[in-house]
Formats: sequence, C-alpha cells, structure tokens
Amino acid sequence: MISAPEFGQDWFSRSIPAWQAIFTKLAANNPALRILEIGVFEGRSTCWLLENFCKSPESTIVAIDTFQGGVEHRNLELGSLRVRFESNIAAIGSPARVEVRAGESFCELCALVAQKVPPFDFISVDGSHQAADVLADAVLAFRLLRSGGVMAFDDYLWAPVRRGMENPLVTPKAAVDAFTTIHAQQMRIIPNLPLYQLYIQKY
Repeated sequence: MISAPEFGQDWFSRSIPAWQAIFTKLAANNPALRILEIGVFEGRSTCWLLENFCKSPESTIVAIDTFQGGVEHRNLELGSLRVRFESNIAAIGSPARVEVRAGESFCELCALVAQKVPPFDFISVDGSHQAADVLADAVLAFRLLRSGGVMAFDDYLWAPVRRGMENPLVTPKAAVDAFTTIHAQQMRIIPNLPLYQLYIQKY
C-alpha cells in the first residue's frame, strides 16, 4: 500500500485560491488539461492538480526540474528530490499522465519546442529565480502556451535579501517585467490575483 504524500516545505498553499479559480475556468471548456510545470520540487502543486483537476487518463502534466534545488535552497536538506517527487505522485494514484523531464529548464523547453508538442493550457514558471533564467523560461514557455492559456509566475516579488537591497539580476521580477513588456500585445495580465504571483493569459 502506497503511503500518503510527504512534504518538507509548503510554498504552494497560498496559491490555491488563484489556481482554483483559474483551473475551474480552464477545465469548464476542456477537462483533458495539458499542464507544464517548470520547477516542481517535492510535487505539492502537482499532487494538488492530480487530486483536483487532472483525474482522467486524458490529462497530462509535464514536470521539468533538475531535482537539485536552486541557489535559494542551499540551506535545506534536499535528499533525493526526484525520488520524493515520484513517491508523492504515486501516492495520489491519479490515472493522469505525468511526464518527468529531469534537466535544466532551458534544454528541456528547447526540446519541447523542437518536438512540436501540442500546446499547453497552463504553464507554471517556478524554476530558477535568477533573472536570466526566468526570462529564458518565460520566452520559451510562451511559445508552448495555447491561445487562451494561462501562465503563472511564482515568486514575482521574491528577493534573497532585505527589501531595498535587491540585486535585480538575481530576482524573478526584472525578468517577468521585461517579458510582459515585450509580449504586451500578445497577452494580458489577469487582474485581481495575488501580486506575489503574476498570471498572464495569451491572446
């Protein structure tokens, strides 16, 4: 018998109200959702998706992660993140397909673009928090997002040091702001959602 999921961190629960509202609308038009998560850590958000919106074999989640943690995780005891992620997913028991792509997000996203995979309904950008990495993830992921699909940027206002002393090159905000400026005519920022995350919808 597979035990219940086990998590050491909870950085996702605060996002649940926004995700609930977004996925309720997405699933109303197409219950067989295609989801791409860039950065899954222990799989808390993936498990929530499997429990709530990805309950059929027609649903697909592609999970990209190095499973090595980021710079901001250097003080955490990570153990074998991939084993923990896969164990947590197995504990849910959803028939939905979860495809794990272990590697740098830039390489895995380039591969998905080159493979011309079907577009995704929802993409979560929550991998590296370094501005250059976030910008690369955003630009590549946007090509994989369907028209009408939603992209979520977690930790939009995250900074590794006390506010007012940030280096913008090591925070997501500079990259997200650049991305939304460049693609302003191809997307809209979804209003009335928590500012700590930023959500956009592709035209």
